[in-house]
Amino acid sequence: MPDTRRHVFHGHAAALSGRIVRVGEGKQAKFLKDAFIDLPAAALPSSGGRSTANVSSKHLTHAVVRSFVRFKSATASSEGVFDDAKAHFAATLGKLHHSTLTTTTTVSAEVRGLEVGLKGGVRMLVKRVCGGFTAQKGAADGDMAIQLTKATGFDGNRVTFVDDRGKPYVLTVDIERDIFSEHDTFSAMTAAAGNKNFLRKFGHVLHSSRAKPGSRAAAAPSPPARTKDGGMQGTVVKPLTWKGPEFPGSTIDPERRNTLSVPGFGRVSFGQITVAPESRRLTMIRISLGSPIGGDFACADVSDNGSVSI
Repeated sequence: MPDTRRHVFHGHAAALSGRIVRVGEGKQAKFLKDAFIDLPAAALPSSGGRSTANVSSKHLTHAVVRSFVRFKSATASSEGVFDDAKAHFAATLGKLHHSTLTTTTTVSAEVRGLEVGLKGGVRMLVKRVCGGFTAQKGAADGDMAIQLTKATGFDGNRVTFVDDRGKPYVLTVDIERDIFSEHDTFSAMTAAAGNKNFLRKFGHVLHSSRAKPGSRAAAAPSPPARTKDGGMQGTVVKPLTWKGPEFPGSTIDPERRNTLSVPGFGRVSFGQITVAPESRRLTMIRISLGSPIGGDFACADVSDNGSVSI
């Protein structure tokens, strides 16, 4: 019986996306139906290849969206290939079978000069943000190895929030890079999550830490947060800290220390990641927009995985 197995590529990357559904507050609030942050993205077909989207602010067509989201440039890319092009060539001639070939899939989304918020109001400024994965699959059965790309992170490890008087407040947003390099498969991350010493030190990565590091409560961290299908949810960023004065009235979530609430802006999460058996998904910035604009926003969202068809 012929071997029909093929690697099924998957990869997507979106630089910016979201939807605004409200402008104004209280009795003055107005419902918006079509205020989408509708921009080109990159996605792979099952056969692999390359998909690229270069985006500029001119792609934003809705007036309210244009008044709230501004950026200089953005790029999204997805590429899935057989590692040895000559071996791939040989497979097309029937000299090798596709199931013997190893693969690499790379996804990336980058935004430069991002500004979110109404002019004259509370705003978030990001000089550069990038999220990316590289996934490698061997010819033999085994876990997909998925690592963060070197470019993943924020320029200067900082994000700036500006109040309605124009005063800036700098937030440090740094990447926990080594953890995701050393535990690049689902089985490796699962094993680490079962180690109490790992959770005491890095519990914030898998949202298992429920208390300040070093406290008595932190000595017995809770199990990692999981999805319904068993995947683990966490973050690729270190616990957030302010570099200098805190934004007045802001709060860093004590249980999910990659998340903070900013008055007049919304709730912002950095570096959200889901680690599943054969895939990882990363969203570098996700915002639940608060007053005076209501809606949802995401930036530098990527997903990487692959499987073998029957």
